[in-house]
Parts: sequence; structure tokens; C-alpha cells
Amino acid sequence: MKSILIFLFISSIVNITAQTTVEISELMPWDDSSWTGKLMYVNYSDGKEVELRTTMQMKLKGNQVIMETQYTDETDANSKSVIRLKKGGTYFGDEEIIGKRKNKDDTLTIHTMFKGKDDNRQATIYKTYEFGAKNIIITKKVQYDDSEEKLIRNRYSYSRF
Repeated sequence: MKSILIFLFISSIVNITAQTTVEISELMPWDDSSWTGKLMYVNYSDGKEVELRTTMQMKLKGNQVIMETQYTDETDANSKSVIRLKKGGTYFGDEEIIGKRKNKDDTLTIHTMFKGKDDNRQATIYKTYEFGAKNIIITKKVQYDDSEEKLIRNRYSYSRF
């Protein structure tokens, strides 16, 4: 009986300290790809949803995911983000990876979280990256420190072209 309790105790410690990791090789199907889609965001001033047409190119280099985004109707907002896998693949940039799932259709879903500010308020920010054969969806949800509710702040929805 004593050995069973020790085993259960050690197993619980291992489960608590085990972290979800992502390896750059898991993202290889999306290397050197081009996408078209839209950004939906919730406007801070009036809370209404706004949609912008976008295109995006994704490349992998070393342990980096490089996403170049063009906003069709607002070209001065174009951006390039470089996301490095850090800390043994437990961080996607500065976002802690809190979950990962590979579906039967080979869609890879990565869940992350980090502390930050949104609308000048302290918040926990959750992002979900869904990498599918024909679609990529990146959703940002915000939970303010003084609230239990999570609200969708923005969502990029892309299709491969």
C-alpha cells in the first residue's frame, strides 16, 4: 500500500510539472505558404466588429515562425511578426503554450496565454492558433483581471491560395 501511495504522489508531481511543447517540425506543412482572408476585431471605442481584408505569408527559419501580413485596404498597417519557439518549445514567442492538439484531419491547434494589457486594463490574454491544410485561424481572447468573462478581441481567418 505504501508503494502505491508513493507512486501516486510521484505521478502527480510529474503531471503538474509536465509542460506542453511544440517543435518547429510540427509546423513544416505550413512553411513557405500564402494565405488570403480577413481580420475581424472588436473596436475599442464602440464595441462593434470590424473586418479587414488581409493576405499572409508564412515561413519557417530555424526555430522561428515568420508571418508577413498585408492589409488590403490599410497598407500602412502591414506587419511582419517573428515568433520564436523558446524554452524547449514551451513558449510560442512570449506566450506560454498551455495546450496542443493534433486532430485526425492533421489540423494542429496550439493554445497559449500571457499576462498583458488590453484597452489599458490588466488582463490574461489567450490565443488559439489553428493550422489546417486549407485554413489558418488565429483567435485572441481577453480576460480582464477584474472579470470572469473572456471576450474575443480579434480573429484572423485565412484560406490557402
